[in-house]
Amino acid sequence: MKNPRRWPTVVIFIAVQAAWLAIVIMWVVWYIRYRHISIAPIGAWDIVIIVEVSVLLLLILIGIYALFILYQKQLTLMRSQMHIISSITHAFKTPLATMQLYLETIEKRELPEETKNQLLHGMLEENQRLKNLVNNFLESARISYNRRPYIFSTIMISDLLDTFISDYENLLRGVRVCKNIQDDGPVRVDKDAFSIVLSNLMENAIHYSTDTPKIDIKTWTDRRWVYIEFSDFGIGIPRDKYRDIFKRFQRLPDAITLWGSGTGMGLYVVKAIIKAHGGTIKVSGGNIGSGTTFLIRLPVARS
Repeated sequence: MKNPRRWPTVVIFIAVQAAWLAIVIMWVVWYIRYRHISIAPIGAWDIVIIVEVSVLLLLILIGIYALFILYQKQLTLMRSQMHIISSITHAFKTPLATMQLYLETIEKRELPEETKNQLLHGMLEENQRLKNLVNNFLESARISYNRRPYIFSTIMISDLLDTFISDYENLLRGVRVCKNIQDDGPVRVDKDAFSIVLSNLMENAIHYSTDTPKIDIKTWTDRRWVYIEFSDFGIGIPRDKYRDIFKRFQRLPDAITLWGSGTGMGLYVVKAIIKAHGGTIKVSGGNIGSGTTFLIRLPVARS
């Protein structure tokens, strides 16, 4: 059954105002015609009164329109809040349900040791995803209120990547990660914050791949910048959506179809953290006509 067609609220508002003005004009014409009112010549004071009344009516209409706009903004905000609540609920429900299923399977069945280990690894992976969700929400709130106390330290970019891959072993299980350190270089980063950046990029590459996830990471430096090129072989991003993907709670239709439990906060948080580090991030088409490439640029740490 198709949803009934809904007229835009702006059209309804304009139609009501036009109908109201038409009724007033018709009543004035009827009253003058059938009551035989004689209209005296218009003088200067009459013109002043007409102008004042016209301005008053105009201000009333402007006030009504302003209230209407405020109502529309409030309605949009309410809908956005409901959408956010729905997305958050769905995002947390999926890994929690998976972990519960694994635990019930281990509790109620006699399983081989290898199967138990697989289920435990699965629970660790889902727990890591829950941790990433919590980190994204906390980071988004801190960014909104400018309350993120970054703790910077100097580290070689290769060591930063090696530490992340080691710490997120469960998340990257079954993922082919290829590193190409062409030229190592020092950067000043908040290690915890930059782990959020890498985990979001990794998780997107995993969820939006139709085959075995593969990720290529290449780094190089020049006199001023350290570059990290992060390429995946997933579904890709249309060129006209490059700016939209960094907006908060923004998800593309293809992404929703492939993985429905996302929140649309990952890349928003990624860009904000990199910007706080004095860097930039750009997106482009990936390899062989598929996938996506993110190029991160960070300042070289000076001694």
